[in-house]
Amino acid sequence: MTRSIQQERSIEKSEAKTANFNQESIFKIDELFFSRTDKRGVIEAFNSVFSRISEHADDALRGAPHKVIRHSDMPKAVFWLIWDTLKAGKPITGYVKNRAKSGRYYWVYAVIAPVDGGFLSVRMKPTSPMLATVAELYKKILRLEREDGLSPEKSAAVLLQEIQSMGFDDYMDFQAHALVTEFQARENALGRTPFNALTNAIRVAEAERMICDKIASITDELAQGAIYILNMKLQAVKLGRDRAAIDAISNNYDLILGDIKSGITRLKSIMSDASTSNFSSRKESQILLCASSIMAEVLQNFDQGDEPMTTEERERESAYLRNLHAAFSNKSTASVSAMMDECRQVLGRMDSLRQTLLGLSAVRVSLRVETNRLGERARGLDSLISEIDQSHQRVQNDLEQVFETASHFSSAITAS
Repeated sequence: MTRSIQQERSIEKSEAKTANFNQESIFKIDELFFSRTDKRGVIEAFNSVFSRISEHADDALRGAPHKVIRHSDMPKAVFWLIWDTLKAGKPITGYVKNRAKSGRYYWVYAVIAPVDGGFLSVRMKPTSPMLATVAELYKKILRLEREDGLSPEKSAAVLLQEIQSMGFDDYMDFQAHALVTEFQARENALGRTPFNALTNAIRVAEAERMICDKIASITDELAQGAIYILNMKLQAVKLGRDRAAIDAISNNYDLILGDIKSGITRLKSIMSDASTSNFSSRKESQILLCASSIMAEVLQNFDQGDEPMTTEERERESAYLRNLHAAFSNKSTASVSAMMDECRQVLGRMDSLRQTLLGLSAVRVSLRVETNRLGERARGLDSLISEIDQSHQRVQNDLEQVFETASHFSSAITAS
């Protein structure tokens, strides 16, 4: 059967796309592009970088569903996660492999957020080793979707499990790490000076993790205090009429130890409140700082560029970009303020705990003096005093490290 010219052209186009499937649609690391959609995901606006890379004409993109650039290598799990987060009114970031009109592919790291009437997505070129890791992860999830017939929601659950198996607490933890990694790789490639606010936010997150670990260590150590008090009381019973002083010392030790435990419990509460809050969480603060910086750059590029738009269109899109930048900036500022407040609370508790620990030291001295006075009759107390001294020293060392770390990250936040 003879093919028509139209059929021949259709076959040629299909073959060309197949040939281009493994070829990349190149864009530069210094380029940022954006697109804005309505709530259904229909494209309403974009910049010229997007139309160039996607290889679609402006008229073809405007009014088209955003999935016109979706690549078949992308698992449905990613898009379910994106839409689920956006519908909850929250921003989300992540790796996305897109497909140009010719069939070529291009990877982006996208920052997507709700805006008035829809959503806005800003993309940059991912260049860190994380990209290869994520590409393999997506292949695995896509294979499971096809082989097991997973729904998008169930596939998203599997994706989150895989992310946790990589050592991340959740998707928030993963995207914070990924965005910071890609942002810093881009900044380094462009020869820019380090972003101090982001560096300090990362240090704060690391400091908080160390403080939480030290608090857990102190809690375990203080739990031994009950055993020391019991042993003191048992030794006091053996002393008969000379037991009064040891009883008093053990009671004082018990009271002061209780005060220290209460202080540690309040300190744990401060750290717990900080780690479970939303936009004040440390991981999210890193996302906000990166997103704010990216938005500032894409806004500047847009305002200084020569986009093929009417004056009205330019003003409208500039307003969208400006408002989103302001939202990210304001939330990152609020996050830094929350960190400052947390620092003040931690340092305040630490001053109180240090004073209380001095009281415990005085009790230890009293116990040692009384033991020496009793001589041979208090032989069992010598080893107990040694154990208490060692335990006290460990608690003191941990508390000093917490205080020093809190002081350092307070200075870091102030500097940012």
